[in-house]
Amino acid sequence: MSRPAAIGLVLAGGAARRMQPTGAAAREPLRKEAIEVAGATFLERVVSAVARETDRVVIVTVPGRDLPAVSCPVEVVHDSAAGSGPLAAIGDGLAYLGPAASTPDPRLVFVASCDLPLLDARVVRLLLDRAAASGADWTVAEIDGHMQVLASVVRPALAPRVARWLAAGRRDPRGLFAALAGESPALTCVVTAAECATVEPGLESFRDVDTPLDRERVAWQLTYGERADGAYTPPP
Repeated sequence: MSRPAAIGLVLAGGAARRMQPTGAAAREPLRKEAIEVAGATFLERVVSAVARETDRVVIVTVPGRDLPAVSCPVEVVHDSAAGSGPLAAIGDGLAYLGPAASTPDPRLVFVASCDLPLLDARVVRLLLDRAAASGADWTVAEIDGHMQVLASVVRPALAPRVARWLAAGRRDPRGLFAALAGESPALTCVVTAAECATVEPGLESFRDVDTPLDRERVAWQLTYGERADGAYTPPP
């Protein structure tokens, strides 16, 4: 089966408030995209996974932020309103892609936040395939009862809805997804955890890194592996 025509949209503009160091080290703000584990930055890991299943990759970040180098070509877009959250960044990315992403052959847009360093290209492909087959404007995996909107697939046609949601003072992507689902089931597609597990049994693609302990666990896993039962003991 041929891969659907797709563009990757990687979000790298967050403040990472819960990851910030304290004391003297706090003078240099920590940026998730620049965190390095097992020889590669978070940004490199996410971009590489997305690039394997898309035709081009666009990174959305805040103005003036220096991004770490990545190993494949990317385009960089700056937030129009820094600090407004991931949905605003998605809106900026879709606005940048513009009509070129919609015509003559509508393309899918795989959205991923940069704090998913275990993102697996097989999950990217699965969600793209499901989005292409369903025709939905937004395709999202549901893992442990949570809609994983920051590892999902949107169509360029969603851009006006995102803009109106933001203009109404709403910044919650899950709220917009729920509103679309309530309006018409055809607008959304939910991919179950069981479906995702057929390509990635551990569902690690959806493990976001928000705290220093999260970072430690991911670094430990990438370096040394993890027990099959998921048990984890921080190193001494």
